[in-house]
Amino acid sequence: MLSRIGNSLFWLGRYIERAEHIARYARVQYTSSVDAPLGQIREFVLESILDMAGNRQGYFSVHQQLNDDAVIDYTAFSDNNPYSVLAYINMIRENARGARDSISIELWEAINSFYHKINAYTTAGFQGKELEYFARKVEENSYVIKGYIENTLLRNEVWMLISLGIYLERAVQIIQILRTKLKDLEKLDTTKLSGGALENFHWNTILESTESSDMYMRSYKTSPNRRNVMDFLLFDATFPKSVAFSLASVQQCIQHISFQEDTKKGSISFMAGKLACRFQYDTIEEVENTAPQFLEKMLGSIYELAHLLNTKYLKYS
Repeated sequence: MLSRIGNSLFWLGRYIERAEHIARYARVQYTSSVDAPLGQIREFVLESILDMAGNRQGYFSVHQQLNDDAVIDYTAFSDNNPYSVLAYINMIRENARGARDSISIELWEAINSFYHKINAYTTAGFQGKELEYFARKVEENSYVIKGYIENTLLRNEVWMLISLGIYLERAVQIIQILRTKLKDLEKLDTTKLSGGALENFHWNTILESTESSDMYMRSYKTSPNRRNVMDFLLFDATFPKSVAFSLASVQQCIQHISFQEDTKKGSISFMAGKLACRFQYDTIEEVENTAPQFLEKMLGSIYELAHLLNTKYLKYS
């Protein structure tokens, strides 16, 4: 397969997952703040949305202060933000177009329809109060597209490369959500918002942001807390949104793609296997007290793996 096509397939998967997670996180954080425990201030929520999407610096380069509509606009579809949800949707279509001859017509039509519907909606005007509708549409179309990926593609390198992008990006987004919320919780003392009810509220919004609430309750049968939520989202190998499940899937995809390399130290197979094993054998007790540092290190390792994939096999001139 040409590197150009492989690159398009890999990033198609990554952008699908990225757009979905950012849209859902913004929706959950913004709408849940209406019913939040006393002391949950709106600026706190807006900062969290910007931090999770990696948009804080870019936002303040064009806006002087936090504002509901401005933050939602910038995160969702601003022309001034190359990392908005709309920008990712445009890139989903662009990468699908670049690999048009490799994917099914059903998948292409679903992506093309998604692109036109979202662009038509945002062109008509958008305010912060409409975030619920916008994000739901992004999430629903993401499910439809991933359904066509699963049900209309041969289980060959095309499917493997898209899946590799999806699972690698899912691990990134789950870690990013946890990192953001840990930073949010660190602010509670300085803003006098600390307390059991409010802290439980934040861990519950993490579960909602990752579509994990129901399965978490079936696994733990107790209200969300720091240890259990982190254990579930990081190390539960049976839950498809966990980092452990995602990195095991990344390893499987890499093993089945013909990268034509050995498995020595420093190879893609070696790095993917090492990462997957880390989440297979580590426990929450080992990382709980140093969670921010652990998450930072693991995110760096995932980015390193993605960089190696890009420079060695997917980069093209």
